[in-house]
Amino acid sequence: MFKKIIALLLVGMLALSGIAALAQESAAPAQESVTPVQESAAPADVPVLATFNGVDILKSEVDVILPQITNYITEATDYRQATQFVVQQHMLQQKIKDMGFDQYTPEEEASFQAEAEAQWNEGLDSYVSYYLPEDTEEARAQLRQQAVEFYAAQNYSLETLTSNFRQRAAIDRLTAHLVGDYQPTEEEIQAAFEQFGAAYQQNYENNIMAYEYNTYFNQQPSWYTPEGYRGIIHILLQPDPELLETYNRLQSTYEEQQSDEGSEMTQPEAGAEQSAEPTATATQVPAEPVTQQMVNEARQAAIDSRKADIDAIYGRIANGESFEALIQEYGQDPGMQDATHLAQGYNVNRESVIWDPVFTAAAFSDKMQQVGDVSDPVLGTSGIHILKYLRDVPSGLVMTDAIRTEITDYLRAVRENTAFTEAMATWETEYPIVYNEEAIQAATDAAKAAEPADDQPELEGLQAVPEGDSPEATEAPNGENPAG
Repeated sequence: MFKKIIALLLVGMLALSGIAALAQESAAPAQESVTPVQESAAPADVPVLATFNGVDILKSEVDVILPQITNYITEATDYRQATQFVVQQHMLQQKIKDMGFDQYTPEEEASFQAEAEAQWNEGLDSYVSYYLPEDTEEARAQLRQQAVEFYAAQNYSLETLTSNFRQRAAIDRLTAHLVGDYQPTEEEIQAAFEQFGAAYQQNYENNIMAYEYNTYFNQQPSWYTPEGYRGIIHILLQPDPELLETYNRLQSTYEEQQSDEGSEMTQPEAGAEQSAEPTATATQVPAEPVTQQMVNEARQAAIDSRKADIDAIYGRIANGESFEALIQEYGQDPGMQDATHLAQGYNVNRESVIWDPVFTAAAFSDKMQQVGDVSDPVLGTSGIHILKYLRDVPSGLVMTDAIRTEITDYLRAVRENTAFTEAMATWETEYPIVYNEEAIQAATDAAKAAEPADDQPELEGLQAVPEGDSPEATEAPNGENPAG
């Protein structure tokens, strides 16, 4: 829900990951690291964009940082903001040094070394496992050396990881110094919940499609649940495969016929010449039309192929046996093996778009009037469903432990950012800082000139789905969709 408030001004907070990015490209696991500020003299052909406390800030240094902070600055080509960010990193490191926050005990140094070695070895091992052609000692040794060389070429090593842990510890000390033991109050938490919760409600209150696509397919959290959802559990039975195939074929053909009958026949234009005689291909024997009765009979035949089990299930329900226990005995939906789904059910709304329409209709059929009711057996594209109305899903904005934690972390981040912003304003008066505006403007102009031209036409008339892109998937993740 929350985006970082500002660029955070913190090397550690930004989590500038070198090995993380490289690991994704090489299929080795991500290793978290921080890019420390390097002090070096400016080569003659590298522009100096600023000077902090007598240290030159080179364009090459800003170029490394710029792609990693594009989400936090006005434009991806804004070298003024990026240069200021780098200056602030130098200032942070200088302040940490001045305040002695970079001095560690032997025990702390040993801890940094141990953590770095663990991450480093994990990264090397995963690199080896991914590329290993055959499991021999020789192959493993060669790949491990290859992994070391790969990371070394990108300026990452066990030593840089160890340095990163030291840097993070220093940042944590400085943060504690500025922020103290701040804990959000209940009033602050509730105010943030209402503020951001209103956005969720506005997006989803009257848009079931957007809600389901974003929460099911895009796996986005939502603090708001629209009204009208029921928790549904079900027993899925597989009918005779041939009978199910026959039903699906007849149903599809019948729907196509209905669609064809509703479309207008193409008429010849006035004045067009008409053929005196029909062509040989114009006379064809039409296929036998599929009727609703044929579809109904095929559906019933597929259901009847499991009649013995269906009768046994309803008989045992009538005798008071647990529906949940019958799911375990008869059910063939993997989603119902999940403890959470079994306890809470699938969330189904009358306007749901992610479930088989047959499943949705059955969830709101005449047999499903109150919690505890069981539907008649229905045949969907994935098999025979017997549904139970498990519960009414609470609607509206509901505070959960996970949301409370998210808000608490957010409010702490706000406090930290405020504290660092105020501290930065003070620290800037303590050190000599000079910006080379001419060089900065030249770098910005060159970056803008290198951008590709945006000559793509805009698409009109398409409504964006809030908080995410419209997915192309047709069923929920983890095998949860009864539509199969």
